[in-house]
Amino acid sequence: MSEIIVKDKKDMQWRPDWFLKQNKWDLHGQYDSLDFVDPDVKVLSIQFTKVGEKTYKAMPNLEWIVVRTHGFDNVNLSECEKRGIGVITSRPFTQSTADWVSEKIDDKDNVMFLGFGAIAEKVKAKNAHIINRTIRRQDLIKQLNDVNCLVISMTPEGNDNFVDEDILKNFKGKIISVSRANVINNTALLNNLDNISHAYIDTLDSKHREELLESNKVTYTKHTAWSHNFSYENNPYYYGDLHDMILHCLHGNVKDLEIKPVLDRVERVTF
Repeated sequence: MSEIIVKDKKDMQWRPDWFLKQNKWDLHGQYDSLDFVDPDVKVLSIQFTKVGEKTYKAMPNLEWIVVRTHGFDNVNLSECEKRGIGVITSRPFTQSTADWVSEKIDDKDNVMFLGFGAIAEKVKAKNAHIINRTIRRQDLIKQLNDVNCLVISMTPEGNDNFVDEDILKNFKGKIISVSRANVINNTALLNNLDNISHAYIDTLDSKHREELLESNKVTYTKHTAWSHNFSYENNPYYYGDLHDMILHCLHGNVKDLEIKPVLDRVERVTF
């Protein structure tokens, strides 16, 4: 068996010839089971497959999980940490997602960024207020008076309902969100729609979703911002970057990559 398994192989159908010839990796579809025991696998690459205890038991020598998206909430991080497995995301869609956001920002907008990572730093905004993650909440709320456009690009971990009643009742203007659904409190959004000129939300929780959409003030794009003007076949970097990342993981050279891991691998010691 191969030391590398690539799951959710739909994006692999456009892989270039060199990628196919050079790499004899095991490719598996989204619905293929990974419950078979394979002690040879060291690197598992996924897009949307959920990875948890069953997979870890089936691959006892797994060292790295390479996620071919920005989010990684489909990976059980606590189990990875217990087993010393590293997790890294290839972030292939930062530019396309940033372009989706940029197209919704006007030159006259004063923009506040909640979360300033790989996507937000590529967004084009003339007047930007970047919020430091250590800011006191009361200071953040005061600064809302100075902006009329809120760009939400926070990671989902530890940010449940971050955009809540306190924020939304003190903000007036446009909202653009590419965060996961748990970051925005939909009840608070519904309660404060009078303050919102329009909200463009890429991932919207089901709670009050119909009411929000019926207001005509909320556009829900069903988690498609990542694919804005993006195609695998016309992206020369997608496969090259993925190839390099997987091989760096396989050979233990992750520290040389520009992208830092979500979770570092810890080498297991046996006695």
